[in-house]
Amino acid sequence: MYNVLLIEDSDSIREAVENYLILNDYSVTSCRNLQEAESSLNTNLPDLAVVDVNLPDGNGFLFARKVLSKTTVPFLFLTSRSEESDRITGLELGASDYIVKPFSLKEMILRIEAIKKRTESTIPGQELDRNCWKLNDNILEIDQNSHRVSLDGNALKLTPTEWEILSKLISHNGSILSREQIQKSLWNISDEKSLKTIDSHIKNIRNKLKSPHWIEAVRGFGFRFTGDNRNG
Repeated sequence: MYNVLLIEDSDSIREAVENYLILNDYSVTSCRNLQEAESSLNTNLPDLAVVDVNLPDGNGFLFARKVLSKTTVPFLFLTSRSEESDRITGLELGASDYIVKPFSLKEMILRIEAIKKRTESTIPGQELDRNCWKLNDNILEIDQNSHRVSLDGNALKLTPTEWEILSKLISHNGSILSREQIQKSLWNISDEKSLKTIDSHIKNIRNKLKSPHWIEAVRGFGFRFTGDNRNG
């Protein structure tokens, strides 16, 4: 069963969200603060974290940054902040999505299902769970089941958003994807500031791949993955 870590200090919101998730066949680990959440993470890694940004013992953004430095758990932020800068902060951290309070429980479920679908999807047209790509003398391996990425045998730590962008580009290997296409596949939104975060994520991916040449920037059009498929 898909397990959700819910971190929300408001009793009424936490109980409503937890009950609705259970009603929709999700398993829920419910926490009132970050201390409880960190204790839970030590024993059980969730499939998704639904986190309030403002918590009594810390900031949800900083908590996500800490968790994402070690895992690829997707994050859905709950926030009363409607300012665009806060939304962009979450997306730049690698959040899979965000939702502004007050929100409908049905909308929340739809967003969670979209995240679940994205993170569980495999590369179209590939029969193998592990995909191998070559660029010059470097070998990149992608394991769709475990969401693991390795370069020349060394594991890379990608955030969920970085993983989704890389997978999207690989699934269209050799073809150009515009920033708008990538943005829509990630968050289903369209605004200029969140569009600029795509460049930031691409830069981070390139740095982790130790070369800008895996992902080519095509001026005026977008990006394309340039690795050579070595799956036979």
